Amino acid sequence: MLVDGDSVLLPSTFREAGVKSSSVAEGGQSAVDVTFTEDGAKVWQELAEEAVGAGDSARLLIKVGGEVQTAVRVMEAMKGDQVQIVLGTDESAQDLVDLIQGN
Repeated sequence: MLVDGDSVLLPSTFREAGVKSSSVAEGGQSAVDVTFTEDGAKVWQELAEEAVGAGDSARLLIKVGGEVQTAVRVMEAMKGDQVQIVLGTDESAQDLVDLIQGN
């Protein structure tokens, strides 16, 4: 998974955040639970902190399989190695999980 916390999107600004596991979140909403590797968690934490500091209009872009899949608003800086990514109503959580897992 590649993520970008900058407001200007340049190919070189994406950073790889290693994922240990991902699954469709329970509860009926279109969301994905992601557990990062140790290094991946550090990358996500840094970018999430930047996004929170940039204000309500900032979005963290998530790129999987060479394409931007979604742009998420970060509500708070992440602690630990797990995050839930809530998708738009027309986005498929299973499709994102499949891409993350290389299916």
